[in-house]
Amino acid sequence: MIIDASVVLKGFFPDEVGHTHALALMRAYALEEIALLAPTLLPYEVTNAVLRAIKRDRIGFEKGQEIIAVFQELGIPTVAVPWQRALALARAYDRSAYDGAYLALAEERSDQLVTADLRLYNAVKDRLTWVVWIEDYAL
Repeated sequence: MIIDASVVLKGFFPDEVGHTHALALMRAYALEEIALLAPTLLPYEVTNAVLRAIKRDRIGFEKGQEIIAVFQELGIPTVAVPWQRALALARAYDRSAYDGAYLALAEERSDQLVTADLRLYNAVKDRLTWVVWIEDYAL
């Protein structure tokens, strides 16, 4: 399945809605029970979100480094996406290019996109049945 940065981040922040589900999904991946895939932008999005959490004093710098280290150890494979399609999907659903990339990869691979990004999910849920809300995903 394809996952976006919101799922990864929810797994690292216990106070986030969807944390338990995201953590279970990442554990299943670490135990090789499921396969995950993401666009090449995933590490940048995760790192940027961790940086924002540090700047907002939500976490300390050391905790941020720990999150990045564990994320790297997970080794979630990333692949390039068809950017023309990412642009088209982002425009069609009034989403960011980043969201368009996740959508394009899932569409290209004929796979589910599991997200914990409520704005993304709400924007596409009625038309893209292969986009799944993290709390609705059953392992």
